[in-house]
Amino acid sequence: MFTRQHGLARMSRKAPDWDGSDPSASMRRTAEWFVEEARATFLKDGTHQERFLLFQRDGNVSVIGQEGLDRAQFAAALKQQARAEKVFGIVHIVIIRAYIPRKPNDHTWIQLTSGEMRMPDLKHEDKTENLLVHYKCRDGTQRAWISPIVRPEAGSVALGAVLEMDETTERMFASLF
Repeated sequence: MFTRQHGLARMSRKAPDWDGSDPSASMRRTAEWFVEEARATFLKDGTHQERFLLFQRDGNVSVIGQEGLDRAQFAAALKQQARAEKVFGIVHIVIIRAYIPRKPNDHTWIQLTSGEMRMPDLKHEDKTENLLVHYKCRDGTQRAWISPIVRPEAGSVALGAVLEMDETTERMFASLF
């Protein structure tokens, strides 16, 4: 776990200032900043470690990675820390295989976001590799940015245009708030 100063010190640009009088807007600005930082890290390293950033209402943040823990242990530790710190918002950065909507009002996407279908229900070829940055606040505000990963030839990597999504996903972080 890192403090705000230590955890963000390695970033290429200064994080946006936190406005304690409007933590929701501050979370949005900070999450947008992390989109650019995550993309830069991915393009530099060719990968990105999964990270959860737990923000308190005053802007203090803890950065958590999964290193050394299996998924169940990590989920339990994340829940415990989020509750102990009375987290206001969470930013999650991860590489995923996911379905990307192919057109406005995409029927498959509507089924996925409504809970009628789950991602594992889809065929492997229907999903693409993506860099995902998403956030959710205790007040319900949320947003996700998906950057399709392109591997044009062995050893090279690129990112497609960022797809910004505001669809509500009730299950995401539900047990943390």
